[in-house]
Amino acid sequence: MNICQGPLAWGTLVDYWAGDLPPAEADRVEEHLFGCAGCAEVAARVASVTETLRAVLPPAVSRARLDALRASGIRLRENVFSPGERRAVLFEHDADLLIHRLGGLDLTGADHVSLRIVVESTGEQLAELDAVPFERGEGAVLIACQRHFASLPADTRFELAIHASGIPSAVTRAEYTVIHQFPPA
Repeated sequence: MNICQGPLAWGTLVDYWAGDLPPAEADRVEEHLFGCAGCAEVAARVASVTETLRAVLPPAVSRARLDALRASGIRLRENVFSPGERRAVLFEHDADLLIHRLGGLDLTGADHVSLRIVVESTGEQLAELDAVPFERGEGAVLIACQRHFASLPADTRFELAIHASGIPSAVTRAEYTVIHQFPPA
């Protein structure tokens, strides 16, 4: 049995599976993984975690979920948006997840909040959620942007509808446009 003389760092494997390594470094990691069973086993665990996170993390998250992600070591970057704001954000290499705090909301009487995610330039609807998590006292909805969103159109508009308790016709709407930018690998 061969013992690895230069095990790959966990962070390097995370960057590899997230697609954040420059091509030459990604090639070096792949070459090492093909020849090292131990590192390949660790890499498989990292890949599993990465794919699980991608599959189970919804677009809108609760404060408790955000706190749990932060405690797990996920590298988060937060952006605060006001209603009607349209702004570019850069998904830096040192972040695993962007959190867009869609703020400026009065949620004190909210029964539930619904969300539509739309491509601003085309009007194409990417998702519609009837109820997303929110905290009445925070005045914001938290949106989780994952790195694999780079495959989607960059101009994303989040349309929130705040539904008031007991008043079916009382709906407050707010829109936020986030222009996602991803640096080259």
